[in-house]
Amino acid sequence: MRIAKSERQIKGKFHPRRPKPRKEEAEFGPGKIDILVCKKCGACYWYKSWHHRLSDCPELKQSKRIKFTLCPACQMIRDKKYEGEIILEAVPKDFKEDIKTLAKNYGERAAEADPMDRVISIKEKRVKRVSVKRKRGATSRKEFKDLKDIRILTTENQLAIRLAKKISEIYGGKLAVNIFHSHKEDIARTRIKF
Repeated sequence: MRIAKSERQIKGKFHPRRPKPRKEEAEFGPGKIDILVCKKCGACYWYKSWHHRLSDCPELKQSKRIKFTLCPACQMIRDKKYEGEIILEAVPKDFKEDIKTLAKNYGERAAEADPMDRVISIKEKRVKRVSVKRKRGATSRKEFKDLKDIRILTTENQLAIRLAKKISEIYGGKLAVNIFHSHKEDIARTRIKF
């Protein structure tokens, strides 16, 4: 006997191949009672979410304790972890600086909206081994000398996907998005080939 999709969701049963939906409390733990302030960036935690500053809180009770700690984004940066990775392959030299500026500005706007959304780094990475697909259309090995890709890391996987779509929309290139689910983390890896 088949159970309708809505009945399956009501009874708490999910499709065996799909992971159960993750809640914010599963990622960051249950809500804290105290007010937390990040030592590094100054972001504040109250009412189960992170905000930019304490002055944003309209009903701040004086009886609550304030603790100084690292916010999840600063902790990820310190531990050299990330949730989003964008790799831009064979970027034309004309676009490199423009793409870096776009990524930096996009990250700043995302951080203004949510203090946990940040671009961690924007770096050029030297290509050690050239893939067979890249070698096919080449006329000589000199084309691959000093070949560099751009690698952008973010604290949120959805930020990486949005930024990759924006870069692909503006500058072109073939976009490929891969999302890896594990019990510890969700990582979104995107590649754009120019």
